[in-house]
Amino acid sequence: MKKFKLIVAYDGTDFHGWQIQPEIRTVAGELKSAAEKILRHEISVTAASRTDTGVHALGQTADFSTDNPIEPSKLLHALNGVLSDDVVVKSTEEVPENFHSTHLSKGKHYRYVIRLSKIDDPLTRRYHWWYRHNLDIGKMISASKFLVGNVDFKGLEINCGKPDVETVREISKIEISRNNDDLIIDVFGKSFMYKLIRSIVGLLVAAGNSKILPEEIPEILSEKNEHRKTDVAPAKGLTLIEVYY
Repeated sequence: MKKFKLIVAYDGTDFHGWQIQPEIRTVAGELKSAAEKILRHEISVTAASRTDTGVHALGQTADFSTDNPIEPSKLLHALNGVLSDDVVVKSTEEVPENFHSTHLSKGKHYRYVIRLSKIDDPLTRRYHWWYRHNLDIGKMISASKFLVGNVDFKGLEINCGKPDVETVREISKIEISRNNDDLIIDVFGKSFMYKLIRSIVGLLVAAGNSKILPEEIPEILSEKNEHRKTDVAPAKGLTLIEVYY
């Protein structure tokens, strides 16, 4: 028995997220189906991050075990020959049997892109949030300082209806930069709740358009608010860039 580690990239637009679901197109489902055609036996696919519907990836990490003697290079070419055009396996390598994409991850890097322009770009619109209003980047940077460290996000109510979900998460770094019309928000951390990064982006945008003050963020995070002043940013602007081990 051998275990393979894969780096996978995908356009999440037409997928219902990563996790396998019955009769619904998912990234894990596509990868599992392709691998089983090649290996000729059933496998179980594990990933570092269960990305949501519409979220993209450039560096998702996945793994599975097989008793097929196929070499990593042949597996790479075979998978890319079977997979649909919106999923690509960028690399394959054999790893120890105790490797686990989820449990051994030391951190993840996500990037969110907001397009600040009066007119959208039809060639890239699947990969950014088109935002037609001005944003004060200085206020967004000030707001981001309240979101770094060990932060309790219970006030965002994004536990997906599961009251036992741990709401304290460690955000190691948030970087905000401008590249022409693109406002780029890079978020680094070990693990994230459902919709957490998109909720963080929503908070930053609310600060940037003066809907909230940066110093209001601790209060927003600390208690439930039936009349939320912030929104969850659209999924299409979010990409998993890399997973660290």
